Amino acid sequence: MEENKDTLLGKFIKTLSYKEQAYDLIKDAILFNKFRIGAIYSQESICNELGISRTPVREALIELQKEGYITILRGRGIEVTPVTEEDAKDILEVRIFYEKNNAFLAAKRIKDEDIKLLKECIEKLESNLSTFDSQLLYRIDHQFHRLVAKATQNNWMYKETELILDNYLRFENKSVYNNSIDGQLVFKEHLAIFNAIKDKDSEKAKKMMEKHLVNSYYRTLKKIWNTEKEELEIK
Repeated sequence: MEENKDTLLGKFIKTLSYKEQAYDLIKDAILFNKFRIGAIYSQESICNELGISRTPVREALIELQKEGYITILRGRGIEVTPVTEEDAKDILEVRIFYEKNNAFLAAKRIKDEDIKLLKECIEKLESNLSTFDSQLLYRIDHQFHRLVAKATQNNWMYKETELILDNYLRFENKSVYNNSIDGQLVFKEHLAIFNAIKDKDSEKAKKMMEKHLVNSYYRTLKKIWNTEKEELEIK
């Protein structure tokens, strides 16, 4: 985590409280595997790494434990809570259910400003593919999915999608953007979703989103996603 400290700290605005900064940075370290499952991290080392005092760090850790990201081990430190295979399968099913309906509603309710933001996100993804910066590309990738959820104009859909996406990152094999062929495939799938939403074709948008997610699961999570392919494969 040390080598990314300045970059990570720099992305948070100064108005964030110390607790919020600690929460975001620790959660980020969990989602992008800077904190390893099975390793024990002392509260003192986390405070030193973040340059934040014990009280806000402790408050952030308590909140993260309530949300199921970590376990606080009395007198020892913290441990990242692993996602069980059963939980992972549940998250994959829920993600498809929510996101295909996000795309359907977004295509019906999309506003001009939403189209603009989605277009900018697509262009940003394409322009950064050659960097092979997996963390950056995953952030852009998930921003696209959040923007689709936002375009539903349904705040509950948006909040649940954010929760699902964060938990998905906890076990996702973040290798797709290390491969130029797979990276291009993901971009083309996102572009197909965007075009269907922009054209207000709700059925096609729903189909393209489901196809994208099924393909994504088979690219990086085939060992977990063992549902019969014939049941979900979209032609």
